[in-house]
Amino acid sequence: MASVAQPVHDQPEQIGFLLLPEFPLYALVPALEALRIANQYAARRLFRVSLLSVDGAAVRAGNGMTLTADAAIAEAGFVPTLLVVAGNHPTQHLTRELLAWLRRLERHGALLGALDTGSFALAAAGLLTGHRATVHWEAAEMFRELHPDIDLVEQLFVIDRNRMTCAGGIAALDLMLHLIATKHGRALAQMVADGFVHGRIRRDAEPQRTEPDQAFGRLDARLGKVVRLMEENLETPLEPRALAAAAGVSVRQLERLIRDRFAESPRGFYLKLRLHAARNQLFYGDLPVQQIAQATGFSSPSVFCRAFKARFGVGPREFRRQFSRDMLQRFRPEIRQQLGL
Repeated sequence: MASVAQPVHDQPEQIGFLLLPEFPLYALVPALEALRIANQYAARRLFRVSLLSVDGAAVRAGNGMTLTADAAIAEAGFVPTLLVVAGNHPTQHLTRELLAWLRRLERHGALLGALDTGSFALAAAGLLTGHRATVHWEAAEMFRELHPDIDLVEQLFVIDRNRMTCAGGIAALDLMLHLIATKHGRALAQMVADGFVHGRIRRDAEPQRTEPDQAFGRLDARLGKVVRLMEENLETPLEPRALAAAAGVSVRQLERLIRDRFAESPRGFYLKLRLHAARNQLFYGDLPVQQIAQATGFSSPSVFCRAFKARFGVGPREFRRQFSRDMLQRFRPEIRQQLGL
């Protein structure tokens, strides 16, 4: 995995952030502030940042706040380093104009990257083919469904030649710290980290999520292995006998371990994990319910719908409709009123 090259002149490095609707502010702000603080501590302008949108108009973040764009992509000219910042519904805003613009930047030698679910845009433009990449873990299964040939890994960020992708959130800060260290030295990067009260600069390959024994409280090592196996085998669920054998326990011991820790049977806990994975796919994308059912190990859409409703109180289609209505009310209330909703 190659590092980003050192700058060859003293001019500020131009970094553009392309904001797509519903972008996550909690990923954008750490990235922007890291570059600003680096300029401040260096006492000179190392980085020059611009905010872009497809049409030049202001863009609403996932929390409803609006940021003004500096330019439209058609007016931006060449952007040497570009990061696509996307959040919920990352496939809904991928226009032909946007994908063609990304390809033009690539042809002219730009360093292209993504925060959170911005990787969907690069993948749709064909710019992650042959590269390793990452995306926010909640959207990973949907990404794999859409782009099975891309080498997707779950880690904080990935820099593979002239591509850099990042899980988002505070991982965006770690990516910026890596860029600062590579271009201007680790001492400056550590000063920026200290300014954030971030302390340790995390490495690219560190995991996005805590291990099961941290997420669920300290687990028996055997149980931790079982939980990891369940999370890694959603599409084709493993039988309790296979899980027990992998953990080196009997089926009866496995049942007791899971019931004592989670108050569930092995099948019940496994089902819960699969349903939460399905909810993430409904939340982030537009895959058909039938495809989501298959990706999370259900024998048919009807079985999936019954299980989903029993768990969350509404069926998957109603969940998606409710989420869409909520987004419409938050971001475009005038359209909601015109539609009589």
